[in-house]
Amino acid sequence: MHSLLRYRELIRNLVIKDLKLKYRDSVLGFLWSLANPLLLILVYSFVFGHMLRGGPANFAYFLMIGILPWNFFAQSLTMSTGSIVDNGGLIRKVALPMEVFPIATVLFNLAQFMFALIVFFPMALFFFDAPVGLAWINFVPILTLQILFTLGLSFIVSTATVFYRDVRHFTEILLMLLFWLTPIVYDVQSAPATLRSVLYMNPLTYFILAYQDTLYRNSFSPPDRLGIIFVIAFFSLVAGYRVLTVYKARFAEEV
Repeated sequence: MHSLLRYRELIRNLVIKDLKLKYRDSVLGFLWSLANPLLLILVYSFVFGHMLRGGPANFAYFLMIGILPWNFFAQSLTMSTGSIVDNGGLIRKVALPMEVFPIATVLFNLAQFMFALIVFFPMALFFFDAPVGLAWINFVPILTLQILFTLGLSFIVSTATVFYRDVRHFTEILLMLLFWLTPIVYDVQSAPATLRSVLYMNPLTYFILAYQDTLYRNSFSPPDRLGIIFVIAFFSLVAGYRVLTVYKARFAEEV
């Protein structure tokens, strides 16, 4: 932690650089970060709301609650696969903690998530007429635990990609499968009992259900669900950091 604090300016500059490059010469700027989730919401709302006639009430709002944190997670993991490899030139020239690169990647995607939330919450209140209650205070700790969980996995995939470049492609395919095994476009209770047991094996299921409890059902998540989220985030972060520290001495010769 002391080492990371010394390089906090580098992490901040890496995040700002990526944000500037992403929105450079763009008229709409950060609003483009909403384009992909909004398009998905429109498509799924039309398919499930008009063609298949399924899904929970206020379906578009239900979708937004799941898709926005999912995009933060998926984009963080996808970009983290190249966070160390793509900075090989800098790693070979300068001695610095390898952790800064996946951390900067996750924080970059977190910044985009924050931009999306700036638009999401006014829409929830004034367009979707979402019920606001005391349970909404759970949003911050749930998001904090998701950040730690995502960071741990980012340490793992960024390290694995240094030695096996195919991890990038494997991660993209795995995320496509994981999306449908996460209750984002459907209510977990509507899934068949046999499939429901598989869904609960997916760590992302617990995070999405916690967001839905807080923002959609306006209720506090059961303590056991919050406990599972805490344990998942803790072990992800510890395991991910352990993997990175064991192998980071070989990064310079591999990248």
